[in-house]
Amino acid sequence: MSSFSCPHLDFGSNNCIRLTKGCIPGRPGCTLQNKAVFVVSAEKRINERNAEKEKFKNLASKKRKK
Repeated sequence: MSSFSCPHLDFGSNNCIRLTKGCIPGRPGCTLQNKAVFVVSAEKRINERNAEKEKFKNLASKKRKK
């Protein structure tokens, strides 16, 4: 096992400076893509993050309607 520190990570916002998106190691365009093996695939982690964002969007819109 090894650790990795990404030079493209904005620690304040947890976003990738290179991709201007949330940091998900191994995602397309990431410096780790095809260079590292992950237990959970990048696609699955991207889908989970998107589902989480949708959940919060729905909750926020329901609160505004009240």
